Amino acid sequence: MKNYTNMKKLFLKIFLLLVLNQGTLDAKDYNASLFGIKSDGITLNTQSIQKAIDFISEKGGGKLKFYVGRYLTGSIQLKSNVSIELNEGAVLVGTTSIYDYIGIQNAKALITGDGQKNIGVTGKGNIDGQGAGVMEQIAKQIQKGYLKESTVQARPDLIAFSNCSGINIEGINLQNASGNFMAFSACKQISVKGMSIQKSATRESKALVFKQNDGIALENLFIETSEPEIQSDGQSKNITLANCKNASGKNLILKN
Repeated sequence: MKNYTNMKKLFLKIFLLLVLNQGTLDAKDYNASLFGIKSDGITLNTQSIQKAIDFISEKGGGKLKFYVGRYLTGSIQLKSNVSIELNEGAVLVGTTSIYDYIGIQNAKALITGDGQKNIGVTGKGNIDGQGAGVMEQIAKQIQKGYLKESTVQARPDLIAFSNCSGINIEGINLQNASGNFMAFSACKQISVKGMSIQKSATRESKALVFKQNDGIALENLFIETSEPEIQSDGQSKNITLANCKNASGKNLILKN
């Protein structure tokens, strides 16, 4: 009887381990804090966030979730089947150091991606580019002779994707960009919905820039930038706009 009881306990332990392991394998949501990502607004989280994205990608994909706090970071690269969720009260803050931004296809950005599938940024949180601070640092670096780029070349976008497909950006608020808020080049199946875009650092900042894309759905957007808020090279196709308004309450149109 004792051996039978011990065997039952052993099988129960094995069963629980299998269930727990299966739960871990099936888990698609990952809390940012589990990767050592700090919400104090001071710690530079670039490497920690990138390691989290890489890990989730290696596990087959999922969502990296940020909760209340300010998360300072430089450029991060999304990978296929990985998305970022900024919950209400979470703010992804761009560092003011221009040297913490990387360029893909000659475009620097806070959130980047090249050749990836099924990626996105969603939630009710904010992305703050600290545009005025970035522009100030660019001017100082140019004046000192350390930065050979022009101001326009150096200023980073908030989000820039190239050669990607299945892009979903929804619900978040974008503010204080130094470059453009969002730029898409040679991408397919882009969905941008339920967002506000405002407070750019320069008049040259555009809300949305499209180059050679196919399949763009823009819906329920409030955009407060200089005209034209939405800019296309004329080679993007299959674009729909629904309930997209500027600061004056006027419906937006696509200008090539």
